[in-house]
Amino acid sequence: MLWVERLTVRAGEFTLRDVSLHLEAGECGVVVGPSGAGKSTLLEAMAGLREVERGRILLGGRDITALPPEKRGVAFVPQDYALFPHLTVSGNILLAPRLLRLPNAEVEKRFNLLCRLLGLHSLLSRRPNQLSGGERQRVALARALMLQPQLLLLDEPFAALDPQMRPTVRRSLRQIFRTLRQTVLMVTHDLWDAAMMGDRVFVMENGRLVQSGSFKEVTTNPQCQFVAEFVGLNRLVGTIVKNERGVFLQVGTTLLPVETELPDGTPATLQFFPSQAHLTNEEHPMAWRGQVEEAIYLGEREQLLVALAEELMVRVDVPAPCPYGIGAPVALLVPVAPQPLDALTIAPEAKGEGG
Repeated sequence: MLWVERLTVRAGEFTLRDVSLHLEAGECGVVVGPSGAGKSTLLEAMAGLREVERGRILLGGRDITALPPEKRGVAFVPQDYALFPHLTVSGNILLAPRLLRLPNAEVEKRFNLLCRLLGLHSLLSRRPNQLSGGERQRVALARALMLQPQLLLLDEPFAALDPQMRPTVRRSLRQIFRTLRQTVLMVTHDLWDAAMMGDRVFVMENGRLVQSGSFKEVTTNPQCQFVAEFVGLNRLVGTIVKNERGVFLQVGTTLLPVETELPDGTPATLQFFPSQAHLTNEEHPMAWRGQVEEAIYLGEREQLLVALAEELMVRVDVPAPCPYGIGAPVALLVPVAPQPLDALTIAPEAKGEGG
């Protein structure tokens, strides 16, 4: 079991502040967030590569905060994989066990298991410059797993892979980690990595952990505007207003028609995926009216950024080709009810595999 308690780490002008998280043995945790959020700094601190200013790291009930990297029971695979270019695949994988003089029979058994699971037998005599990105990744993982670490740390493990390869590699690694019952913490900026790999998801913003939970919990119930935007949700926060003209969610000075039983004056939020809204005619009594600010072509659909007011924007998915250009007036229908601010939830959107 991994426990990180109120971890604070300084890295130049950047500070990782009061980060707390935990993983059960055998779970895969995924830290997501934009570049510069502190994801890699967190991994480096846990691997013993950065000094901890405050807080604790507990692994299997043991405080490893002040231990040197080699005594932590942690394996770290950096984004560039850090393979030794002068060694073969076999030499890279077996270097650490040989330096530590581990028993030959134990090393051979582990080596054969990992080569089988990772499909490396045909690559053992090659050097890193003769390997593809996916092959180098598998070699780096085998090298890290040879010492049977209690915790495996992966920094952007899919960054060097072609988009077409990522779904297959994700599924393969997930099965390997389950087979080995390996505890893993990885960082990524890609939500599909979190969806496919993560038992727990941790969202970071500017050095802080702002939300954690299952992928479903994080994506369907974001606790702040940053998380909502990061997972692709529209999140409008306002107040329920009831008058002779109808029922509205007032956001700033804008009144948006809604259907709700919430009392007048209730602070509320309305959260919805772009695919949950659709265009309608301007005469519809529940229509939200706005203007197209931008349009992004996404194959079978386009995503429109619609300005409902000067500082109030929402994203809407529409079938392609979209007949509305930049500046065109549009009317939206959002069949989602607002919720009280203390009971945030929306129905999850069905999703499939993506790159």
